[in-house]
Amino acid sequence: MVMKTQTAILLAGTLVLGIGTPLLEAEAATKRVHLVPHEAQYALSLARTRPGGVVGARGQMNYKLESTCSGWTMETRTTLTLSYAEGADVDTVWEFVAFEARDGSNYSFFIRNTHNGAVDDVLEGGATLTGSPATGTARFKRPSIDPVPLPAGTLFPNAHTLAILEAARKGQHFVSRTLFDGGSKEGPTLVTAVIGRPMAAPPRAAGQDPLLRTPSWRMAIAFFPPEVDGAAPEDNAIPTYEVDVRYHDNGIAQDMVQDFGSFSLASKLTGLHRLPEPDC
Repeated sequence: MVMKTQTAILLAGTLVLGIGTPLLEAEAATKRVHLVPHEAQYALSLARTRPGGVVGARGQMNYKLESTCSGWTMETRTTLTLSYAEGADVDTVWEFVAFEARDGSNYSFFIRNTHNGAVDDVLEGGATLTGSPATGTARFKRPSIDPVPLPAGTLFPNAHTLAILEAARKGQHFVSRTLFDGGSKEGPTLVTAVIGRPMAAPPRAAGQDPLLRTPSWRMAIAFFPPEVDGAAPEDNAIPTYEVDVRYHDNGIAQDMVQDFGSFSLASKLTGLHRLPEPDC
């Protein structure tokens, strides 16, 4: 659940976040990790900026992860107002709706981005992964472009989250995987995660929501540009943006700082509600 541009989020629990092995093997490989269906609200504010650019930021991100017998549905709505040293404020609304099959075989998405009330961009389509190792294709309805190949090892958002959390549980400190979430018509992006030491769950007396009384890890996650003009993502040494996040073992992102280079946004968890599990 991570904002990938000023108006794009890979989201709280989907950082965001499958498992680029054959589909059934991927399910078994992550059987210890369970993404809890939930709704979460985050307050957005300016964390850092460079002189002459953004001087203020305020907004809210609402995220929902629902679980079904066949997969997950995800919804995110982010409203953000950026104030600049020169010029008027810019109001942005970013909406994301997606479905991801539990076995990692297919994914569909709809993304709409507006600036000051005018629709700036719409991305809509679907993607499939098959075989061993799994490869696939993404097809965009809007804009209408040629199919985009997905290389071996590509993961969809929840699969990616599961992969990172499974690596954290195993004590691994570095993960590098390819992610496709539909946020770029150029194709998938390379995502690396540096995982810190486990943070123990707070005692029950701490008064936190039970969903936050679980083990967690601080992670530094970097998103690199899609492949352009034949250059592989790993050839791009500078990430598009970076995220510092505390991830719980149930897939909930507690707090984040998203670094876009010229400025950073802080995302503070302000509301959390557990959703029902499917009766399969």
